[in-house]
Amino acid sequence: MHEDDLLAPWFEHLVGSLEHVSLFDFHTHIGCNDPDGFTLSSGELLMRLEAAGSRGAVMPMHEPDGYPPANDAVIETAERSAGRLLALCRLDPAKRPLEEARRCLEAGARGIKLHPRAEQFQLSEPHVDPIFALAHERRLPVLIHAGRGIPTLGRDATKLAHRYPDARIVLAHGAICDLNWLWREIDRYPNLFIDTSWWNPTDIAALMSLVAPSHLLYATDLPYFSPFMVATMVTRYAYQVGLDDAQVASILGGQAERVLAGEDPLELGPAPGQGGLDYDVRLERVATLLGFAIARMLMGRTGWEPLSLARLSCDLGDPDAPESDVCRNVLALLERQAAYAAQSPKGCAPFGPGIRLVMLAACIARTPDVALPRVPELAAEGDFRRASAAGHRTIDAPSQEAPPEGAGDLRRSSAADHLVLDAAPPPQ
Repeated sequence: MHEDDLLAPWFEHLVGSLEHVSLFDFHTHIGCNDPDGFTLSSGELLMRLEAAGSRGAVMPMHEPDGYPPANDAVIETAERSAGRLLALCRLDPAKRPLEEARRCLEAGARGIKLHPRAEQFQLSEPHVDPIFALAHERRLPVLIHAGRGIPTLGRDATKLAHRYPDARIVLAHGAICDLNWLWREIDRYPNLFIDTSWWNPTDIAALMSLVAPSHLLYATDLPYFSPFMVATMVTRYAYQVGLDDAQVASILGGQAERVLAGEDPLELGPAPGQGGLDYDVRLERVATLLGFAIARMLMGRTGWEPLSLARLSCDLGDPDAPESDVCRNVLALLERQAAYAAQSPKGCAPFGPGIRLVMLAACIARTPDVALPRVPELAAEGDFRRASAAGHRTIDAPSQEAPPEGAGDLRRSSAADHLVLDAAPPPQ
């Protein structure tokens, strides 16, 4: 069973019930050579998107030996997808990028992907500029890695957006390296966008509340995250901060379709502000403890101690408290994560097993005003208390937090935690 199967009730209750929404995932990958250990086949990608009723843009994962064959593979995958996928070609600016871009665009690619960390360049370098000139000429999107592992690039991106107004520049992973100032400037650049392919609930809250919805594009970064997780998190935060149905529909796919078609973007009004983010301190304890667990799990550990403390924090002492339904849903996700982890073989993925369930649980603790599905298995007070106390124990062996066998180089992962992951090389 995949994590998405376990996330389905929360996705279906919220995203699956929305009318006039056509999911379009702006950031997915296929490949099997990425040094971080993640892989995804074209068949698996299509299956994951189809389960969510989603279309998507597909691009290569990191290919240390170069991108032409990988670009051919994504273009062929898109051609065979019956419209489910659109291809973005990935370029290395040091290796004849315009020649490769034109070749791929002629073959059917609909945009460009750049990864400053993997290919070790900055947007300010002179040989990068012609790529954006080409995108301006053809009204193409350029998706740029803007997550962990790179210097700030937002100011270079705004200069390029100003210089090339018909290029559609998309900063991936919530633009986390520049978000705390970029939100003030982004409305000056109608051709600058941010995708939502990230896990941290505070970052997603900042995106939804501080950035105007016309600049936001739903994206998952498959295989790192998943449609069921990210779509549910984005939608919960969108409604928590007060966005309306039309704005949500644009974020989840409407704007992406226009960007990829070279059309002018929709204008959807200003950012809603932070008024909807008034957290209950008890639920904030739950969310914070889950964040600690996620940080451990991103490094391949189990996260068992902060997970058990988060469970205990879900016991509010009053089963009829207004917040109890939020805690019940958090516990239901943690119960599913524990069962999934117990059945998951070692080395099945570089992350701790079931991490996406914990990521959604942290989001739910931060979005208490958005409707939740009924969790019948924890309806009885005794079942609720049992789930709250489950797993709490004293440290009994150092091996509890051993990384999974066969994990890749997580220092290269787009999603590994940028605060707790040691950047030093592993011991020889």
